[in-house]
Amino acid sequence: MLSRIGLAGKVAIIIGAGGIGGEGIGPSTCSLLAEAGANLVAVDVDQSRAQAVAEEIRRTGGRARPVVADVRQSEQVAEIVSVSLAEFGRIDVLVNIVGGSVFLPAMDIAEDVWDAQMVLNLKYVLLCSRAVAAAMIKQGRKGSIISIASVSGITAAPHHSAYGAAKAGLIGLTRSLAVEWAPHAIRVNAIAPGSINTPRNLAHRQERGIEDRMKKATPLGRIGEPTDVAGAVLWLASDLADYVTGQTIVVDGGRLLNQLTFHMKEGEHKT
Repeated sequence: MLSRIGLAGKVAIIIGAGGIGGEGIGPSTCSLLAEAGANLVAVDVDQSRAQAVAEEIRRTGGRARPVVADVRQSEQVAEIVSVSLAEFGRIDVLVNIVGGSVFLPAMDIAEDVWDAQMVLNLKYVLLCSRAVAAAMIKQGRKGSIISIASVSGITAAPHHSAYGAAKAGLIGLTRSLAVEWAPHAIRVNAIAPGSINTPRNLAHRQERGIEDRMKKATPLGRIGEPTDVAGAVLWLASDLADYVTGQTIVVDGGRLLNQLTFHMKEGEHKT
């Protein structure tokens, strides 16, 4: 069983590896996958962040190659694949973590802001996934592609509707790619986190003064940690999830269920 969750000898590309200040879903995912035995290609748009996470993996005895790239550009995505194959000779796992939200009412979202959100949260996933899938198909071995969506792509996303729409699109794209690439034994899945203690999310919650309220609204009674998401990534990357594809795994401490329950009870009360 332990060997089935291990990634020894496998190569994982992590898009958005650096996080902020060495913290976040990217660094946690890199650390856990390296601990499971994977060789890493740590991709970030910021050179210092890419190098820092790669150096930390090497310090703990793993292998990691930092790559600086803007994954919104298809030419730079192609270079990531080329570097990965040159360095390690294969690609087994792709994790798409890059994303970001702009908080504005729908009435106030400029067209260029909307378009930028679609590229940052959705288009790049297609660019990276199909470039890596092409390499996996050529290799003739199975692979796993995992993208970080959001519960905002499942429920309403008031005041960040562009982000919610893009993440909903990502969930739909995941399903389509899963079916298209299943004949090549490439599994495609997504993870939809709720509120996670990343530097950006923490600052946003504190600014709005909603930290305690969100904890109370979460059945497990706490805000999620980046390691909670990384654990789901490891499972989906491993052979333990060998029959799982086209799925979106919600990692939110039960908060989405609590919202649905609340709305159901509210509706019953009104009737």
